[in-house]
Amino acid sequence: MGPASSWRIDYLASVRFVHVDSTGVRAQLRFVVLAFGLALTVTACSGPTGGDPQPVPTQVVQTTAIASTTSPIPATVLSPDPDPDPDPDPALALAPAPSPTPAPTPTPAATESIGPSSTDVRWSNGDVFVGGTLTIPAGDPLDLPAPAVLLIADGGGADRDWVSEAIPGINGSGRMIANELTDAGYITLRYDRRGTGRRTGVTRPSDGENFLKDSVDEVSSAIKYLRSRPEVDRARIFSVAHDEGALHALLRESQSTQSDISGMALLAPSALTLKQQVFRKLGVFAEGPGDERLLASFDAAMALFIEGTPPEGDLRLSPDLQALFENLTYPSNQPYNSEIWNLEVTPLLQGFSGPVLVLIGQLDTDVDWAEEGQIWRGAAGSGQDLELVQPLNTDHVLMATLPDASETGFITYNAFGRTLDDESMTSLLDWLNSLSGL
Repeated sequence: MGPASSWRIDYLASVRFVHVDSTGVRAQLRFVVLAFGLALTVTACSGPTGGDPQPVPTQVVQTTAIASTTSPIPATVLSPDPDPDPDPDPALALAPAPSPTPAPTPTPAATESIGPSSTDVRWSNGDVFVGGTLTIPAGDPLDLPAPAVLLIADGGGADRDWVSEAIPGINGSGRMIANELTDAGYITLRYDRRGTGRRTGVTRPSDGENFLKDSVDEVSSAIKYLRSRPEVDRARIFSVAHDEGALHALLRESQSTQSDISGMALLAPSALTLKQQVFRKLGVFAEGPGDERLLASFDAAMALFIEGTPPEGDLRLSPDLQALFENLTYPSNQPYNSEIWNLEVTPLLQGFSGPVLVLIGQLDTDVDWAEEGQIWRGAAGSGQDLELVQPLNTDHVLMATLPDASETGFITYNAFGRTLDDESMTSLLDWLNSLSGL
């Protein structure tokens, strides 16, 4: 790279960043969000600006059949979200729930085969409600209770379908994975993380109130909800976490005295700290003495911020590194970013005694499949059941791609027409089936 003045925003297009503000505080910062979506992606609670969509009457039941050749399940079998969008009174969503664990919903007896269903549901998590989508597979009602999978999204404003405003397109792999798992016989639950999805305005935290603990608590609340469903076999609940979601899932297990899940699949998880991810990406572009000085200045500024004494005045950064620093330290991203900047994720692996699948595609442009795959393998404890899978033709979001694809990276993740990689889905299903007995 040339002199320091040549640090242009263009290079950021190849870097995926973590926990930058996606609310569009200013145009330059928003572009950094698009360009910098690193593996542990940003803002656990980032989301679009503006109000919630128009409320619907609470009596309305929204049940949509997912892809299948069989008929849909009757809506009365499930307990749908009576308000799949926002509450008529937004303050209602902030009222504490009467019970931390939702009451099970009785399932009427059925006498014939049922088709698959996809239903909006919600449950309480402290002082907010979490909205999600529950799917039930087709089959004989006598086959229930069935094994269940909790799908945990990446950060960066990723919603229940793994779609984010920071990434073009609406073809989210979270929804596609849920459909395939449902067709394979699994109940699935996916949810909007705080500050994302359909009720962003109600669930987005205030500046300075974005905590890592909130994301971990969301995982716990979702598992509690699954355990409350009469259709779910409590002895066969699995979590499948993508990218930064792996950090939340592992933290939750490391803090639990007794695990209530039967296995954990980590999809495209980075084995590096947030700081290591940022500097590995930035280091690719540091070719001259001036560039090294800029990185050192950025590192020093971040160190002061993490210590609780944000630097003031001219930081002697390039415009792009200044924008990156401002995004990392923006109030809406705090204290989350300071909590994860130096947090090592792989040691958390030994806090879970159950089987673990780590899946990293060899065409992943955000996670180094060779280097980080070996870090995960080495982090497993003695005798720990860890399986490492590295499919040939899958990208960071488990979409099928080719080594000579003209475009790769985050800009293509949710592009129309893309499909899940067969090898990745076969590996995931084989692993789940070996544990669930399906």
